[in-house]
Amino acid sequence: MILTAVGRRVYPLLEYQLSGMNPDKMYTASVHFEHVDDKKLRFCKGKYVELLSLEKKEAPRKVQHKSGEKLGSKWMASPVNFEDVRITNKKTREEVDRSNVHLYASHRYLPVLTITEEGGSSYELRLSHTVFITATLYHIDEVCKIKTDSNGYAKSNREDRRRPRAVESSATNPPAKKSRKEARVKIEAVPEAPSIEPANLSTLSFPAAGLFTQTQSSPTIPAVQAFPPADPFNAFSAIPLFNLLNNPYLLAAMGLQFPIPSPGLPATPYSPLTPTSSISPDSQPTQPEDPVKAAVIDKLIEEDADA
Repeated sequence: MILTAVGRRVYPLLEYQLSGMNPDKMYTASVHFEHVDDKKLRFCKGKYVELLSLEKKEAPRKVQHKSGEKLGSKWMASPVNFEDVRITNKKTREEVDRSNVHLYASHRYLPVLTITEEGGSSYELRLSHTVFITATLYHIDEVCKIKTDSNGYAKSNREDRRRPRAVESSATNPPAKKSRKEARVKIEAVPEAPSIEPANLSTLSFPAAGLFTQTQSSPTIPAVQAFPPADPFNAFSAIPLFNLLNNPYLLAAMGLQFPIPSPGLPATPYSPLTPTSSISPDSQPTQPEDPVKAAVIDKLIEEDADA
């Protein structure tokens, strides 16, 4: 018999057919489990080995039949079973549920039926073929299969019964409506960022090397041109001053000629940047002369000449 912390039903059921009772007298029925011996069993190499039990033996807990007190004629009219009895390996479960009985694992127990007659007389019934061994799991596969196939409360049997009922209910019943709260909540999927292969980076529409172009705000300001792609093997090529394709003077200082082959760059060479404005980069902008200041300077020059 399997023991669990919450309590497990005793299966096969303890069911008795009573006879020889006085039909006009009142009787009560109860059941308890007593130790068969003082041995503790250990399953080893396919069989049980007996060891000396060191567990403290307490007075057995009696569980009354749920029908309470009845006439002898009613007790004998139909079989009497104790399907509500549960066995557990947790002592505190007896305080929570009166139908729970605490038993030690790996011990032999014998169910004892007690019939108490009105007036105090009692009779005890022991059936030797109802002796069982408590365990927390099945060690013998044949026993597990027999109990599973014949027990309607087994987990596998409950699942087999649920499957056809679930299919039948889904075919006949419409799907349940969502609550207002669920209907208001809309989960939007976040679009994933598209993956870009490194080989396709040069075909993108943004300027190379992370640089951007600014809009020409005045005709006097030279337009900023897009720089050619940076050399992947030269980190300074992203800076126009150090980009060999834009600075021929740097090339000459290095003793090289333009253009030079560079791995990773397109075959078509880029032309160096040329200013789009008519102002020469070497000339300095001239400021308009002040006529008063110019007259004073001329007068000073004439006085110096006379002196």
